[in-house]
Amino acid sequence: MLPHPSFGKADICNSLTRFAKGLLKGILSPIRREFPFFILFFLLISLSTLKFFISGILGFHLDPIVFEDLARGLSVSYVFTAIISYTRKKWVKVVFYAIGLSLFGLNVFLWLVFHLIIQPQIITFIGETNSREATEFLSTYLFSRNGIISIIVICFALMTVVMVELRHELIDNSISQKTSWTARKAFLWGTVITVLFGFGQFDIFYHIAKSKTTDDLPIKDTFPYDTVTKMIFSLNSIRTTRNELQEAVKASCKAEKGTIADNDSLNVVYIIGESFIKYHTNLYGYPLLTTPRLTKEKAKGNLYIFNDVVSAYAATSLTIRNTFCCNSLMDKEKWYHTPFFPAIFKRTGFDVYYWDNQKTDVTEGLTGFTTNSFLYNKTIASLSYTASSDKTFRYDDQLIQDYFKNKKPTGKYNLIMFHLWGQHIDAASRYPHNKSFNRFTIKDIRRRDSYLTESKLQDIANYDNATYYNDSVISHIINRYLKTNAVIVYLSDHGEEIYDYRDSKGRVSAAPGQYKELLKYQYGIPFMIWCSDTYKRKHPQVIRNIKAALDKPFMTDNVCQILFDLSGIQTKYYVPQRDLLSPKYKIRDRILGNGDNYDKIMRSRQNK
Repeated sequence: MLPHPSFGKADICNSLTRFAKGLLKGILSPIRREFPFFILFFLLISLSTLKFFISGILGFHLDPIVFEDLARGLSVSYVFTAIISYTRKKWVKVVFYAIGLSLFGLNVFLWLVFHLIIQPQIITFIGETNSREATEFLSTYLFSRNGIISIIVICFALMTVVMVELRHELIDNSISQKTSWTARKAFLWGTVITVLFGFGQFDIFYHIAKSKTTDDLPIKDTFPYDTVTKMIFSLNSIRTTRNELQEAVKASCKAEKGTIADNDSLNVVYIIGESFIKYHTNLYGYPLLTTPRLTKEKAKGNLYIFNDVVSAYAATSLTIRNTFCCNSLMDKEKWYHTPFFPAIFKRTGFDVYYWDNQKTDVTEGLTGFTTNSFLYNKTIASLSYTASSDKTFRYDDQLIQDYFKNKKPTGKYNLIMFHLWGQHIDAASRYPHNKSFNRFTIKDIRRRDSYLTESKLQDIANYDNATYYNDSVISHIINRYLKTNAVIVYLSDHGEEIYDYRDSKGRVSAAPGQYKELLKYQYGIPFMIWCSDTYKRKHPQVIRNIKAALDKPFMTDNVCQILFDLSGIQTKYYVPQRDLLSPKYKIRDRILGNGDNYDKIMRSRQNK
């Protein structure tokens, strides 16, 4: 039997070299075969990150996180390219291009119109938008100047993809002729190394998948991750938000009963407005008389206007969750760990009514992660409401009429809650266009900013008319409780913009140097308490506390504390240090839901 030949170091090196070459060839094969797709798809999903990368190079401060994200984007593009290469199905390529173009188009539209990028809030917005809102949204933003520019950019990207694919072979030949083999080889090696490094960044998908709540997600909303990663993160927030909703239901089920200190019958009315810019009411210094009825109530001494109240969020969904539960954001408490305050009222002995003009019918399935799926969860509804509205109306006063027509509370203690459309964009759709409410016209808007066209001046007039109508809606509610022991709390979920200091309306992110103005208009909100003569007579100390608190800073995530105080409910969830009306109220810097210190930012504004 012949001996086996020895297997030396040279043979091992040769084997490893052949293996490495084979591996490299295998890795390079999809890129070579589908090079245009590989590059184009990478650009479609990574342009926002490339912007930061290029600015870093120009500014000589490269952020390693940006490079890691670019590498992951290149690896994501490689995965899609490899699938196309090995399936060799044209329809697969078409589908993947459609995905890339859709993500690119969404990102471009969000950035140009709102200065935002793909994030969970966008998914929530889509889930909570009904056909009526969608129509108004499209008419307002899609056909705006920047909306049209985004459509043009998307069409240009589509044409680029089509032209490159049609000239695939010509481009390949041109690259081969105009670049040396050494340059091509260096590029391919560099690409392979970057792709392999990018695969090392895929652990982010594992951390996204194992996250149980939105707070656990390992991505910052503001950072420009590639859009595939960003979309996976955003879609996964549906699952984490559902988990939060389940936790919130459990917390409400455990809510303990309180006691009522006052034996007198009482009506507590809580009105949630929408998109109310406080600086568009004469109550806060606006030159036009947009709230004449409320102004009369203030003059009579029944309406108290608070001057320094902000919302924690400039989004309805997040505001609703954090005002309806007993958490305090400044104390880092999560809304889903604390009870739904209407459930506490009901367990304590109040009849609770909730009439909602923004109610959507679907609370399960694909939209089971939205705020409506919590507000109208079967368990929450049974725990919290004596009755709730079953339909919505075009105008808010129709909702109010429906409540007073169909519900006549017989209980001794009542909590009545209204959620209005308010001045929600498009403001022209928020009020009846008749002689009573077509009060303001372009001629009444005395501003001369260079960007204010006739159309934009009309938008401002429409907003002021919507504010005038909102005044009549609140007045309607007040008039119903004039002769009862009643207290009414009104706030807006957030503010808005209507060309107040820049060429923008709605809630668009801040341009450089404008963030303080954005906070002023989008987060600063009207907050007021109306007390009937009977309530004032029966609760003189409460009235003194209200008057003492008019100029104190407050954030609306703690509004339940004020409602507990005004209603005389004694409960373990009442914290006097969080109650604006309490002598024990603790004044401190307000930390918004996005982590920004509102008061610190505004102080720097005043100093400048």
